[in-house]
Amino acid sequence: MADVRDEVETLLARHGREAGHYTVLGPDPWLVFFDQGREGFIGFLEGRRVVAAWRSPVCAPGVEGELVARLARYATSRRKYFLALEVSAATMRAAEALGLPALWTGVESYVDLAHWSLAGGRRQKLRWARNHAAGLGVTWREAHPLERPEDRAALAWVESAWKAARPERRTDSFLRTDYLELATLRRYFAAELAGAVTAFVVCTPINATGWYLQDLVRLGDAARGSLEGALALALDTLRDEGFETVSNGPLPFWRPDEGRQDPHDLGVVGRRVLAFFDHQYRFSGINRFRSKLEPDRTEALYVVRSRGVITPGVARSIQRLLNRGA
Repeated sequence: MADVRDEVETLLARHGREAGHYTVLGPDPWLVFFDQGREGFIGFLEGRRVVAAWRSPVCAPGVEGELVARLARYATSRRKYFLALEVSAATMRAAEALGLPALWTGVESYVDLAHWSLAGGRRQKLRWARNHAAGLGVTWREAHPLERPEDRAALAWVESAWKAARPERRTDSFLRTDYLELATLRRYFAAELAGAVTAFVVCTPINATGWYLQDLVRLGDAARGSLEGALALALDTLRDEGFETVSNGPLPFWRPDEGRQDPHDLGVVGRRVLAFFDHQYRFSGINRFRSKLEPDRTEALYVVRSRGVITPGVARSIQRLLNRGA
């Protein structure tokens, strides 16, 4: 990746559309395949028995099929199972045209910053929570851990305490929470009480005009509404600076009008894998908090995979890839 990092970053700014696209710039052993004209790419990780892409290809609309096909052929040549996780409907349709099965896995929700405001009934849960915290003396500000050592120490302490509260949060997979990764690209919005940071939100780009509310971290005894206030400050700031869109990230197996929905065609082993990650990442809790930020639009998400059932060996490889070090 190091030799093409600048090229990848340029394409992300131009064609990134989904939360997590910038993960490919992180320290994990990411590989990329470009399309024929090097105007798009698909990033992936390779495990012992699986080749896995995270999110859709980063490319102009209509090129998804070329990149999915290339990665699927590569997985076949390596005799490994192919997965493309949390991809868009356009990518799903391109994959199905190639004969690859797909499974609905939830939605990604977006806020249109041009119309963002805490006013009105749609945002009242966030507004009430923030006002409750403000009444207790909580304040909010943008933090700068690369410029202010005191911010760096405060965020590090809160993240450490947050991870210590639940051992499963200490995963070292690419899905980990690590506020300093991609720190030159990220922005941080913190809640403080009596001068001490108690919660913070980490924002990561999705492209040149949009951001992802990626990591939401709080102390267990933080005042109710502390994190909601940090979210509101992030959205206010990004709106005022002229950005267009914020993604609230994937909501696994969640329908905005119906709540949690269970998948039905993963097979016995596949359902066990899902149950493992549901326990690990607590999808219901994530969805319950993030759904407080009512979206302006949602996009369906899918997993695209190799034909055939997920074997126990493939399941173990997926778990190691997505849950290393937990």
